[in-house]
Amino acid sequence: MHTLCLLDIKVKEPNYDDMKNGKTSFLPPRFMTVNTALEQILEAEENKKEGSYDGDDTLCVGMARLGCGELQCIKAGSMNELLKEDFGEPLHCLVVCGAEVSERASEASEL
Repeated sequence: MHTLCLLDIKVKEPNYDDMKNGKTSFLPPRFMTVNTALEQILEAEENKKEGSYDGDDTLCVGMARLGCGELQCIKAGSMNELLKEDFGEPLHCLVVCGAEVSERASEASEL
């Protein structure tokens, strides 16, 4: 079983410092990257030590700007390999592949 991670989008997040002073303002939009998501997953794994994910062996697919023609980016590899990749501008999403990957999916990850 694979897991699709639709990464966090923070738009119109209130500026709590301004709210304390009675002002209403918002922070600039922020978008989670594939790299940040992988860092958080690996950090959680390190803290919990449950053995769910191995940074060197867990296959993932990082994607950015899907459906935007030449601007879209799709890269596959281990968690540690994808940590080093640049996916460019948002929006990003991540697929964490299950323990068993079909031969066809494995071939596609090598493209």
